Amino acid sequence: MTRTSRFPWTAVLVLSAVTVGMPVSPASAEEIASDIARGGRLYDNWRKELDVHDRHISHLPEPEIHGAAAAGEGRCFTCHGWDYRGTHGTSGGTEVGIKAFAGGDPNQVMAILGDETHGYGTYMDEEDLQDLALFVTQGQVIMDQWIHPASGQARGDAEQGAVYFQSICAGCHGADGMGVTEMPPLGAFSRAEPEHALHIMLNGHPNGSMPPLRVLDTKVLANTLAYMQTLPRRPEIAAVVRGGRLYDTWYEEAGRTVPDGWHPTWPEDRRADAEDAGGNALARAQRSSWRCASCHGWDYQGANGRAVGGEDLPPFKGIDGMAGADPEEIAAVLTDETHGYDRLLSVRDIADLATFVSKGQIDMAPRIDPESGHFESDGAAFEGHYHTICATCHGADGRAVRTMSPLGRAVTSQPQHALHSVFNGHPGEDMPPLRAMGLDTAAGILAFAETLPTNKR
Repeated sequence: MTRTSRFPWTAVLVLSAVTVGMPVSPASAEEIASDIARGGRLYDNWRKELDVHDRHISHLPEPEIHGAAAAGEGRCFTCHGWDYRGTHGTSGGTEVGIKAFAGGDPNQVMAILGDETHGYGTYMDEEDLQDLALFVTQGQVIMDQWIHPASGQARGDAEQGAVYFQSICAGCHGADGMGVTEMPPLGAFSRAEPEHALHIMLNGHPNGSMPPLRVLDTKVLANTLAYMQTLPRRPEIAAVVRGGRLYDTWYEEAGRTVPDGWHPTWPEDRRADAEDAGGNALARAQRSSWRCASCHGWDYQGANGRAVGGEDLPPFKGIDGMAGADPEEIAAVLTDETHGYDRLLSVRDIADLATFVSKGQIDMAPRIDPESGHFESDGAAFEGHYHTICATCHGADGRAVRTMSPLGRAVTSQPQHALHSVFNGHPGEDMPPLRAMGLDTAAGILAFAETLPTNKR
């Protein structure tokens, strides 16, 4: 359905509903628009919109599910695309689109949604199916009219759209579009997936608080989308260093709660000593089992790495094989059944961690002697760096921070951890990452730090 009619669009909805035999009384045009928007959210992610896990009655057997509803998340856009044209469109889709049903009979669409091919009647009640059918028949927009199919550029006036974005959207998304951590930055998202972005603007986020803007003229939304496409992307270096802190201790960096007990994949033979000790020692060991570095090592090479200083080799293979990989592929690993961090971290957290794994690993071997664990650098040459950059917090003798071991001890006992921290900062703290200064400078500062006292005052 286009937004170029000379009649008010809400009136068109009512007239269309009458044409296809839908009841419009006592429902108002605004109520119908709300139902259409809800249908758009179901099209996006019906499981999330319905919160199906809350709906399932636990003491009843799982229902037998057929068709698309049984395949993965069974999301409508996966088959039919964000431009609703499926394989004939430009925004994804594995099957034919739903454009042929625009202006059609919602009852026909409801029957299709419940057939063996789709199987959505298992989880959706009649109201859900009605709303989704209303969206399919009355809620589609012609995406090509508002977004150039080849370039993805919104066909709108960014200057006019800025007023709407900064007044309606920026309260949650921030003036730069980076305020919501449960999604990618808006600038990058709207450039990469403009049809998806416009669909969300029209219908809102599934099971979220974002207001659908379907009542606005679509030209206004195209203007707003054009402005969103001018917003900055998240600087890669910012994602890398924050991802490094998440790799260190994600629950401190992200302010999240650690699940009780051991990580399910933590080896049984590594649990015995802590379980024998019990108390705080057990609690610390269990929390540590959820840290990326505990499994994959501070040199990122896992069980194939080098144990230097007082560090032990971790139990699993490293992440070095993923260096240079597509961050989206890495994110898929982080959220798989083995890792399961999609239940613990935000979308932004996952993206930052994946960016670190892809682009943030460093080769520590040339900087640290494998036998002694000492940094192979002239520490005296970097004494000035330490006293100007580090001593403000750590003190001239490295013993000013009372919540950690003296710096001299921390560096000599865990040199790889120390180098990782200097490059990326400390999780949940204000320590500045020194990645931009390079490995020579970082190793030199740590070589000087090795000379500091190892005992507390």
